[in-house]
Amino acid sequence: MLTTSVVLGGGLFAAGAAAAAGSPTSGVTAEVQNEILGEKIDVGGRTVNGGLFTLQTSAGEKLRTYCIDFDNPVYLDSGAKYHEADWSASSLNSNANAAKIRWILDNSFPQASLASLATNSHVEGLTEADAAAGTQAAIWKFSDNKTAVPQNDKAKRLRDYLVGDANKGVAAEPKPSLTLSPDSASGKSGGKLGPFLLNSSANEVKLTVTGDAADKVKLLDKDGKPVNGSLAGPIAKDTPLFLDVPAGTPDGKAAISAAAEANVLSGRVFMSKVDAKGRHSQTMILAGSTKVNVAAGAKATWKQGKGALIDSTAKEECAAGGVRVSVTNTGDEAATVTVGKQQVAVQPGKTESVLVKVEEKTAYDFTVTGPNGYSKQFTGVLDCKVGVTPTPAPSAPAETGTPSATPSGTPSGTPSTGAGQPAPSTTSAAPGTGGLAQTGGNDSTPILAAVAGGLVVAGGAAVFVLRRRGRHGGGATRTA
Repeated sequence: MLTTSVVLGGGLFAAGAAAAAGSPTSGVTAEVQNEILGEKIDVGGRTVNGGLFTLQTSAGEKLRTYCIDFDNPVYLDSGAKYHEADWSASSLNSNANAAKIRWILDNSFPQASLASLATNSHVEGLTEADAAAGTQAAIWKFSDNKTAVPQNDKAKRLRDYLVGDANKGVAAEPKPSLTLSPDSASGKSGGKLGPFLLNSSANEVKLTVTGDAADKVKLLDKDGKPVNGSLAGPIAKDTPLFLDVPAGTPDGKAAISAAAEANVLSGRVFMSKVDAKGRHSQTMILAGSTKVNVAAGAKATWKQGKGALIDSTAKEECAAGGVRVSVTNTGDEAATVTVGKQQVAVQPGKTESVLVKVEEKTAYDFTVTGPNGYSKQFTGVLDCKVGVTPTPAPSAPAETGTPSATPSGTPSGTPSTGAGQPAPSTTSAAPGTGGLAQTGGNDSTPILAAVAGGLVVAGGAAVFVLRRRGRHGGGATRTA
């Protein structure tokens, strides 16, 4: 089972722990692979290679993604890590054409087979590489406002179909694979802690409670009925769960765990974590629905005595240009809480909201502190707008535009394919030029790249092997 850590929402794991302010907790996490299935595309006077990326989960499950963040890098040298996120935390939050992108994903490769795609687009003889390049070029029109034209005629004709009159843009944002939010809550014994809001595309979600007094505390649904083991789907949006702590239960804490076999739906956004050098990679979007095992978690803390009882959560709000912090006081005394450089008074039983303004594509790091030693750190990068060059991390080496040493050998993996489609062959070949490894970017940030392996045509499919230090960028991350 893929057991993903709580990576998307602000999480209280221990005093001083760092957490990302992003989408609700949990979801799929994966690492980008150094391969791309696609072909050359002309974009704004330059030529790049565009197509399908592969992300791989820790359990070996493979996800196919397209780029929706043309001007930012992908840092393969550090093995860029990605997590599932909501549209509200990405550039799609204010993109009027987001539904058109979703339509493309649902009606093109690999979600649609090559045969059905050829029939609908009237482009016969499409290879996987043709389809991937044409689809990526179409997406860039709506995600980045780029005029992207594949050099291959069949890929170009497919692109024209996908951005044409057939695209009605009617698809909405897909449901998350599995989230449980907030990731932490506190309160007094003798009451209900929560609600914890469950969202999932799964047909069944298994739920367990562990920790202090696990034999006494109970997980309840919105009607106050015990949840015994699991909830059957379909899971309604924001299904509320509560943790009932009997009166007199000694101070303690518990963990709520959720697990499911869920479909990660086409159109879910994947944003990168900040790597060890302070860099974040381009934002991607899932190209085809894939079934994975996924887990989510939340923590609850309770006390008996008097005094303030503080908890906080945070979420990136692209529309507001910052991170929205919610501070809750479930105690019986007022508290003064510091959120970054701001102070807020929180009365008993109340929640106060504080917006921490954050510059676009610039890393943020702030802490929430309160009475009784409460401390919770939030870190990440707000990545909401297209066409904005990321601020270089101070520790990152200066880019020179000189290709890195050419690695040897074959690709680390072969891209998965659409239903019924053969996997493309891969071989080692002589290294290509620096431009061959591109999948986007602007001329102000030169590529540090070389091609490990070459272009192979096998059954009409092509795989580009990427070994580069970056051409795209991405979004919020969590550090622990």
